[in-house]
Amino acid sequence: MTAPAWSRGALVLLAIILVALALVQVSLVGFLPTPWAVPDLVVVAVLALAIARGPLAGGLAGAGAGLVLDLIPPASGPLGGWMLVLALAGAALGRVAETYQPGPFSAMILLAIAGGAVVLARAAVLWFAGSSVGPAVLGSAVASAAWALVLAPLALLLVTRSTPPPAVGLASASSAGPGAGSGA
Repeated sequence: MTAPAWSRGALVLLAIILVALALVQVSLVGFLPTPWAVPDLVVVAVLALAIARGPLAGGLAGAGAGLVLDLIPPASGPLGGWMLVLALAGAALGRVAETYQPGPFSAMILLAIAGGAVVLARAAVLWFAGSSVGPAVLGSAVASAAWALVLAPLALLLVTRSTPPPAVGLASASSAGPGAGSGA
């Protein structure tokens, strides 16, 4: 299976959307008064893209979005921590989605589980960097998974509607032709 080709305009638009989501995340959503965790728009967008487009797109989008999150103030933790976590999460979820081809409900559940796993992976990176991580991170992971589940239908709908289907499926469908099954 070959990687789908992306036009330069689609890549620029994707980068602009991810940067805009990161800016909204740190400037507006981060100040919402919720008891455990706030919705993480960038993580949900990267994971939805990974489900829709596969491991390469998920890993690259995760690396780019993670780098933006690492550089936008109030950045905390080691430089490259978000980049590492989101790149690995995007690539791994993209591989799982590519292998198992989940339906819509399964894709939402996968995105929610991966959203909680990103919180735990980020806590592990912070712990390895020397920060103290308490047991409250488990509650944050559950809350983040719940937010990801709430945002998953919209994110998956937007990502699947905005990206064309892979060329492999189109080529196999068009090579059969209309009279392939009729015995003509």
